[in-house]
Amino acid sequence: MQTTTNISQMWKFHFGRKILCANGEAGSLAHVVFENTTRRMTHLGVKPSHLFSKTVDLPYDTVVEATGDGIRLSITYEELMAVSKIGVQGAVLDHRSLVERVGSQDKGILLLIAVHPEDGALAYFVVRRLHPEHAILLREQYVKAIASRQVDVALSDATLSVLPSYRPDDELQQEIERVLFDLTPLHLDMRGFTVRVLDSVVYLNGNISSQLRADIVENQVWSVPGLLEIKNNLLGDDRLAADLAMALAQDPRTHDLPIGIYPRLGEVRLRGAVHSNQQMPAVEEVVARCSGVRAVINDLAVNAHAELLSVLLPTGIEAEDKVPGKYVRHTK
Repeated sequence: MQTTTNISQMWKFHFGRKILCANGEAGSLAHVVFENTTRRMTHLGVKPSHLFSKTVDLPYDTVVEATGDGIRLSITYEELMAVSKIGVQGAVLDHRSLVERVGSQDKGILLLIAVHPEDGALAYFVVRRLHPEHAILLREQYVKAIASRQVDVALSDATLSVLPSYRPDDELQQEIERVLFDLTPLHLDMRGFTVRVLDSVVYLNGNISSQLRADIVENQVWSVPGLLEIKNNLLGDDRLAADLAMALAQDPRTHDLPIGIYPRLGEVRLRGAVHSNQQMPAVEEVVARCSGVRAVINDLAVNAHAELLSVLLPTGIEAEDKVPGKYVRHTK
């Protein structure tokens, strides 16, 4: 029974991509080997970077990670070069392997293979030319048989027409950036976060002005066809402020201090007061260790008698507010 379901968690084997040993780059991926009946990857063929070196087959359990950036192994380059196993039992698949649609003349070329990392079980293929207009993603359920350099799939015309398309990462990256740029009427500030597409999964990381805008970004990105998954790790300033207030309230060194927290795309400004010079580094420590804090601007004063936090009303008149950690508002 498979426990991995997210596309982003699966390992992707792109033929020709670089192989990285524990101590550096070692070569490129030449082929993979599957056990015919269980449809589990057993070996991967590595073409060493040395000229005239023969492709060697390494066990699947030497793989640490496999993405469009490359395949990382747990062994060293010296250990790889010491492997003498060339050719193993099973179905060998490479960039020349054909994907044939049973009951038709349709044929495609294998582009990449994704597996469940825990056991190497086949998850999906990406195939070129099987669909007349674009590359498609074929899940394991459509595979009828696997043999060396050939995969047979069972697809009706109706199913083939609705299968998800597969688009190159750079193409998806450009379209996502265009879509987000078109959100400028919403005053979307992109300085605080990054967008990266890897294996058709988009990763949104960093800070944004609010969680509402983080949701808007995600909804807009989903409008780009060809995406398989979105990992939205955007942190809104409103949520960051709440997290920091909670952290300060729960720490015994800072729980009773009148401190105001004002984040701006992860840059946190502190206003208010501490009761002693010794408390100043404690406040900075609590704030700095919170996830999502990019920088801290400390405008705190030392005031042994401060119990209330001065706040600015819309009229410009300063009032006083209770300590945020007490969760009671007393603004005049």
